[in-house]
Amino acid sequence: MESSTTQSLLISLAIIVAVFAGGFFAYQQGMLDPIIEQIGVMMFKAKAEAEKKKLQAQGQKAGQDFVDDQLKGNKQAADVADGIGSFGGLKKQL
Repeated sequence: MESSTTQSLLISLAIIVAVFAGGFFAYQQGMLDPIIEQIGVMMFKAKAEAEKKKLQAQGQKAGQDFVDDQLKGNKQAADVADGIGSFGGLKKQL
């Protein structure tokens, strides 16, 4: 291998290690908790939207046969945002 290629690989490796170390430190300090919480809420809202479309495909109508707040995904998203239940642990208590 050429020395410039080796040098490029070492610099790239050093940058990757630094990014992972910084990410791990931020996670340990709780700095990523708001981001983790937002990702969890988005995932559960997407799940609720899929549930809603499934119920609508079965011929049920929103507001008549079911309410959005009754969907499991919306309940889980609310639990994450409130920090309660089994999914409330997505964010650490500061």
